[in-house]
Amino acid sequence: MLDTLIAAHRPTIVTESYLTGEEVMELFSLCPRTLQNYRDRRVLPYTTIGSKILYPRSEIEKILNRNYRKSLR
Repeated sequence: MLDTLIAAHRPTIVTESYLTGEEVMELFSLCPRTLQNYRDRRVLPYTTIGSKILYPRSEIEKILNRNYRKSLR
C-alpha cells in the first residue's frame, strides 16, 4: 500500500500540484526536444527547483481549456 501511495504522490507547493517532464511528455505524447521547445517559446509554464523542472497542473489545464475546440458532429 505504501508503494502505491508513493507512486501516486504529486509534488505540491502550497496548494498547487506539479507534473514532471516525463508526465507531461506522456500526457501529450511529446518527445523531450518538443517539450524543450515549448519551454523555450513559453508555450508551457514551468518552474525549476534545483535542476528539476516542474509544470503546474492547473496552468496546463487552463491552456487545454483555452484552446479547446468543439467538434462539428
